[in-house]
Parts: sequence; structure tokens; C-alpha cells
Amino acid sequence: MNAYTRMEHRLRGEPVDRPPNFDIFMTFAARRTGRPLRDYYLDHRVLVDANLRVIEDFQIDIAQAISDPYRECHDFGRDRLSRR
Repeated sequence: MNAYTRMEHRLRGEPVDRPPNFDIFMTFAARRTGRPLRDYYLDHRVLVDANLRVIEDFQIDIAQAISDPYRECHDFGRDRLSRR
């Protein structure tokens, strides 16, 4: 059973081989790839690389593209994570 069918079956109340893994892992993914959390939040390439690696290593069933509001704040000049 792949991630897509696992999710479909679970949502319909049908049997699955294991519970779907939908964990949110932003900080963990950054640490696992040895990248600063700031880079994970502000550089989409770091986010994608870290997420794909964690998905493969831990059989996560969804791909996340979230970084909280940090990216948006940065775009508006409100970068709390900037190095001053």
C-alpha cells in the first residue's frame, strides 16, 4: 500500500496496512540535514531537500510545504531571524 492509497482508505474508514504518518517535522528536518532552521524557513530549496530526506528516511505519507509565517514576514521586511 502506498501513501496515497493509505490516506484514501483511512479517510473512507477502510482498512490500512498501518496508520498514515502525517507528522509535522520542520525543526527535525532542518536538524537532520544539518541546516540552520533559518535556511529551512527562508530557502525553499533547503525546505524541499530536508522534507524529501525525512519522508524517505521515516516513511512519511505526506509532503509538507509549510514554514510557518517566517517566509511571509521576511518578504515584508519583518525578518525576526535575520543576523544583525
